[in-house]
Amino acid sequence: MKICCLKTPFDSVLISTTGTILLAVSILLLLTHCKKESVRGWDYWLESPAAPEIVKVVPVLKNCQPPYPVSFTQETWNKLGNMKYRWNFGDGTASNDQNPVHIYQEEGLYTITLIVSNEIGADTLAFEVPGLNQSSVPVNSKFSYNHYNNNNFAPAKILFSNESTGANQFYWHFGDGGESSNESPEHVFNSPGTYTVNMKGECTSGESDEYVQQIFISPAPQRVFIDSLNLMLPSHYSTNGIYIEIYHNTTYIGRTLVSSSGSFPLKFRRPEDFVYGTFFDFVQFTANETFRFVVLRDSGSQYPELLDEFMLSTVDIKNNHYPNAYYSLQTVPAVHDLFIDLYFSY
Repeated sequence: MKICCLKTPFDSVLISTTGTILLAVSILLLLTHCKKESVRGWDYWLESPAAPEIVKVVPVLKNCQPPYPVSFTQETWNKLGNMKYRWNFGDGTASNDQNPVHIYQEEGLYTITLIVSNEIGADTLAFEVPGLNQSSVPVNSKFSYNHYNNNNFAPAKILFSNESTGANQFYWHFGDGGESSNESPEHVFNSPGTYTVNMKGECTSGESDEYVQQIFISPAPQRVFIDSLNLMLPSHYSTNGIYIEIYHNTTYIGRTLVSSSGSFPLKFRRPEDFVYGTFFDFVQFTANETFRFVVLRDSGSQYPELLDEFMLSTVDIKNNHYPNAYYSLQTVPAVHDLFIDLYFSY
């Protein structure tokens, strides 16, 4: 229960979060933990942040027989301030690395201790590594993967995470002719399709195991949406009357509403702030395609005033693997406080 301390003309009282008034002699002790808040004139209970808490440690044997390299990966909550990690590997050696790798020259029953600490406090975890006391362990190959920028459109960069045990050499075949001997490689699939990825893990004895997964890569998108658009202009520009026309090459797509905002950046959100539409159809992501953003001011005359123009090549989006993120467009040469932030989806 969180306690608040208040001063009254008669005495000090404690008020609980439920509103119940509690009178007690121990109030004098509790008041020593109250801190004065000078603006409102009331005292409050100061609650310190929690100390670090070790949630999980994952040890992985990197060979099927001694010597055993073991990688340690820890997960800790409440990481604040100056974090320190102290590993005792149970064989007379230690490390201050956050996620170390240690080699055990001989099999044995070792108790590993991890201490995670900061200025607030510390947490300790003691554990043993399964299989470390055996003369040999089986090779078990396994991997998982993630899409770079959560993109599944070709070209798609895939990040592989090796989850094998008992192996120290790895041979990857990605199903498109590509290969790798890295432990956890990255690979770009340039064309759409279903690819069978084979990873073979092997240890020094020659024992091996294979793991296979299929990965589906979608065709490149042909419709690109503008989720939102932020426009920044130098401070001497007024925000009233400004709007943006949008073109795919020379094809007019639509425009934003005319701004009546009182400050920069001007923010336009799909769909309510766009007229006619916010998507580019039949995008081929070729080198000569562009998205154009023409910044205009409605001055009340027959023709609007041209303020500036921004351009983005679609091949630049493709080379970044269609990220569901934003592009910051600036003039060349760059002008202070003159840019557009674009948020795309597909």
